[in-house]
Amino acid sequence: MITGIRRGVRSPALEQCKQSAIREMAEKQRPASGGGVVRPSVECGGGGGGACNPLTVPAFSPALHKAKRYYSTPPREPGAAPGKPRRKTTILDINKRYREDVPLTQLTCYDYPTASIVSNAGVDMLLVGDSVGMVVHGHTSTVPVTMAQMITHCQSVRRGAPASFIIGDMPFGSYEVAPHLAVKSAVQLIKEGNVDAVKLEGGARMARTAAAIVNAGILVQGHIGLTPQTAASLGGFRVQGKTAEAAQALLHDAQALQRAGCFSIVIEGVPAEVAAHITKQLSVPTIGIGSGKHTSGQVLVLHDMLGLTPEGSTAPKFVKKYADIGAVMRTAVQAYCSDVQSRAFPCKEHTYAMASEEVAKLDHMMLTHDAPPRETPAAATPLDRTRLGVKEDGSKARKVAVIGGGAMGSFVAGSLARQGGNTVWLVSAWTDHVDAISTKGLRVDSLDGGTRFVDVIRATHDVNTILESDGLMDVVIILVKSPNTEPAARLAAELVHPDHGHIVTLQNGVGNRDIILKSFDVPERVIHGVTAHGALMVGSGHVQHTGKGTTTLALPADIASVQRSVSDIAAMFSAAGIVTNVGRADAMEGMIWGKLIINAGINPLSALFRVKNGVLAENAVCRDLLEKTVAEAANVASRKRVKLPFSNPIETALAVARNTAANQSSMLCDVLRGVQTEIDVINGAITNFEILFRVKNGVLAENAVCRDLLEKTVAEAANVASRKRVKLPFSNPIETALAVARNTAANQSSMLCDVLCGVQTEIDVNGAIVREGHGLGVSVDTNAQLVSMIQANQRLACI
Repeated sequence: MITGIRRGVRSPALEQCKQSAIREMAEKQRPASGGGVVRPSVECGGGGGGACNPLTVPAFSPALHKAKRYYSTPPREPGAAPGKPRRKTTILDINKRYREDVPLTQLTCYDYPTASIVSNAGVDMLLVGDSVGMVVHGHTSTVPVTMAQMITHCQSVRRGAPASFIIGDMPFGSYEVAPHLAVKSAVQLIKEGNVDAVKLEGGARMARTAAAIVNAGILVQGHIGLTPQTAASLGGFRVQGKTAEAAQALLHDAQALQRAGCFSIVIEGVPAEVAAHITKQLSVPTIGIGSGKHTSGQVLVLHDMLGLTPEGSTAPKFVKKYADIGAVMRTAVQAYCSDVQSRAFPCKEHTYAMASEEVAKLDHMMLTHDAPPRETPAAATPLDRTRLGVKEDGSKARKVAVIGGGAMGSFVAGSLARQGGNTVWLVSAWTDHVDAISTKGLRVDSLDGGTRFVDVIRATHDVNTILESDGLMDVVIILVKSPNTEPAARLAAELVHPDHGHIVTLQNGVGNRDIILKSFDVPERVIHGVTAHGALMVGSGHVQHTGKGTTTLALPADIASVQRSVSDIAAMFSAAGIVTNVGRADAMEGMIWGKLIINAGINPLSALFRVKNGVLAENAVCRDLLEKTVAEAANVASRKRVKLPFSNPIETALAVARNTAANQSSMLCDVLRGVQTEIDVINGAITNFEILFRVKNGVLAENAVCRDLLEKTVAEAANVASRKRVKLPFSNPIETALAVARNTAANQSSMLCDVLCGVQTEIDVNGAIVREGHGLGVSVDTNAQLVSMIQANQRLACI
């Protein structure tokens, strides 16, 4: 929404209001009848005419302050107000007022005390808008606002207005990429922000996204016309819909959002005639801002309507200023400064007193130096050796940086920080994650179900912050996806101490150490390792430890000093709960290939079928593919004369899948997030074969794995039809299905579209074949397994 902060022109009317307020405040300091102090009456600005009612507040009265307290702010129930507690406002109340043609009121709100006041004043809906970035945080647009910031402000508003209907703005970047990611963001805002609905900007282009969120059971408020998040693409903050064609396009936008299931639509910055026309054509409420009075309701930015704008700024044309709180605040602060400087404050009523006999006793002590006996001092606090760069055991405290803010990077950084004694930084490009850690610490869910918060970890997206704060690092650990190894290696080379620092990589795949050496060509101080630990990102600032195992670091050279350094780093990991061994470099190749083979079997299949690891060991189709993939990978290792750390690769891979049954593989997480996977460095290291995820129809006819599944599924269905004596319109069902796949090669099936949108699929078509087959005693195992996998995928999408 447009806020007054965008206009940098000094308003004569605002200056006049300020001077008038100061004069009246000085004149009306005497108590008025009824025990109140009459505050200045301020003319409303911004159109509409009329003067505001005088603001009257109770004068100080000892009767109102009988209860003694020794703190600044009295405790009370959040959102509590005198009289009967308010009933929770729901969407039913909003719809009822709309049906009764009662204009709806909506205001922005960003904090606890304001929310309490606004809620108790009777506003229908509170909007925690991304305008907070401008009116509270001082940005010049709403674009920099993050999801973490929105959640924090939503939580504050909910605590202040527990009974209100609260809408949370989805910040820029949280919903535009893909519908399934938008659903994830909306779920996060609802769950963590404790709001009743979400708002997103955009018309017809965002209808599919809005529908996906609505289908997830979340109320959505649309926003058309002037959309601040994309104002740059509109040519700035300009009125929209000024031509008949543009107005018609806005109507189509509104209708698309209505069809998508939006419960209301904000119309910002359009001519009044256009907003009225759109409102008449819709069956859901329209909420106007700068769009005339013929919408179903109105919304304003609270700071604009109260005059809480910086010096020299003016509110937009459509804002009616109902009070000049800014002028009142300035006058109050000026009075405070004057009272302090003249020692008029604090006076007697603002001061705590000591009993007269105690005062006399104190005076006597001061005169005679007859001080009371001192108490025996408590035992001295032990020296904080970590501040001197020394840990309690006398060993040197290390400065450690972990590059990569994903699940494993966050888990390792959190473990090392929690150990204590070391300075630990996490470097990540994920802004929300960095913000969450910086404000609240890192939440780590442990394997035993416990939760701990690590607040001594520091996070940043800029290595210069680390260098300026703590200088060069002793150890830099790289835990990024393998495709990002090269830029991560350059950052590590900037951070690591050139004389004694070490770089450690615990990444998946092969060849990462060679890439790092291109940026930091000191082989004896670049350490390659493997770890069997698993972790899962739950959200920004929140990681879950999902699997435990051993970690091994390879000795890069047979030099005594190098051996000591690697052993020390291994001891640091072990002390943090990540049990670590040291192995020879020649044995490390087998360990790296061992992990590579297991990842090659688990990661791509879990991502392809959208299932957690345990399904791969239990589902017949998945298990068959896993066994074939692992067998091929093991054969390649054998031909390379690599000695694997286990005798039976297939059983080892199945055991790992079962031991991490509840885990989502990193590749599945990447696919769900819509980001690049490590398929090239895992399976690509073994073969040029690449599995395509969420594929179009043509791939089913060309890809061997997909074609094999298609042929089995179609053959089972055709067998069921034959047993039911159904005459099919073609003689060869498999060839017909493959021909259809080739003829519609570029098409996305309706079920794929449903999965991408996060809505219910028609997998029960296959379910009907399964039920018929079971009734006839016909084998339909492949169809049954596919049904269970799609259903698991749908359940996973809801997690």
